[in-house]
Amino acid sequence: MPLDDDFEQHFARELAEGDKRMNSLTDEVTAIKLEQAQFRVLLKENTDATNSIKADTAELLEAFHSFKGALKVLEWIGKAAKPIGYIVGMGASIAAFWTAIKSGVSPK
Repeated sequence: MPLDDDFEQHFARELAEGDKRMNSLTDEVTAIKLEQAQFRVLLKENTDATNSIKADTAELLEAFHSFKGALKVLEWIGKAAKPIGYIVGMGASIAAFWTAIKSGVSPK
């Protein structure tokens, strides 16, 4: 029965090699699971930081939009100030002319 002994030894070696490969694969899967858990923690930290930055940026954008609106209002006031200045100047000239006529100042 030497063939049976050789076959059993060969079979035992193959099983031992298969066990080693399975143990190696199990170790690799365990390592991958640990890395994945670490990446999940890092991803959550990154997501939290991104959401925080998003909230801060939203406040800044709101401030810039309100500043933009204020500049538009100031631009409209500036556009209206020129004609109003002409009207006020003309009114002041008429008032000065009227005062000069009433006080009897003669033109030179």
